[in-house]
Amino acid sequence: MALIEELDKQGNFLFRWRSYVPGFILLLCLYALKDYQFLNGSYEDNLYYAAACFLVSLIGLAVRCFVIGYAPARTSGRNTKEQVADLVNMEGIYSLVRHPLYLGNFLLYLGPVLYFRNLPLTLVFVLFFGFYYERIMFTEEKFLREKFGKEYLDWADRIPAFFPKWKGYVKPKLSFSFRNILKREYPSLFGVTVIFVLFDFLASFLNGFASWTAPWEAITEPQIWIFGIGAVFYILVRIIVKTTRLLHVEGR
Repeated sequence: MALIEELDKQGNFLFRWRSYVPGFILLLCLYALKDYQFLNGSYEDNLYYAAACFLVSLIGLAVRCFVIGYAPARTSGRNTKEQVADLVNMEGIYSLVRHPLYLGNFLLYLGPVLYFRNLPLTLVFVLFFGFYYERIMFTEEKFLREKFGKEYLDWADRIPAFFPKWKGYVKPKLSFSFRNILKREYPSLFGVTVIFVLFDFLASFLNGFASWTAPWEAITEPQIWIFGIGAVFYILVRIIVKTTRLLHVEGR
């Protein structure tokens, strides 16, 4: 099999399983927890640092939301079975970078990795992400090239694949849809919130805030409130998405 077909085959396989990437990264992070120490030996300092890491993830989520807020139907989706595209999206953030959702994913996942202040872990994550998503991007671009031909190639010649350019922004014709964001991105917000709450709890436990006989003593009031609010938000939005059309937007 020629290399181009092999890369395409790998990309299609990884595309179908890309929803499980966060799980692999989470396992790496949990392994790194065994040697985790609070920043400067202080829970307060560590909490400020955790907030900075959480902000990195929120920036990644914001990039995803910016994409989804303007995305037409059958583009920028969460589909896993096959490639889907009714058009080449060249407006909005797609006028600056070809794969903004994967850029958003990188920042979203980078936040929890940075929490550990572990250079080998960070390098493993970057290499894993690069290997995994490079093949997915290859497969997606091959699909778009075969479907849209010169229209896609002309756009791809102007727009970088992953690192955005900072000029030439094209305002989208579609209006921004907050409902579309809620409908499609609520799992991401809840997921990253749970991860940071989990890390804070486990780090507190491992740094002597509780004993093996009473691990719940490591749970702080902010952790309870953050997790509780996130859980209520997730459940309510999921019920709305699954049982109503309140978040449905025509053409999205």
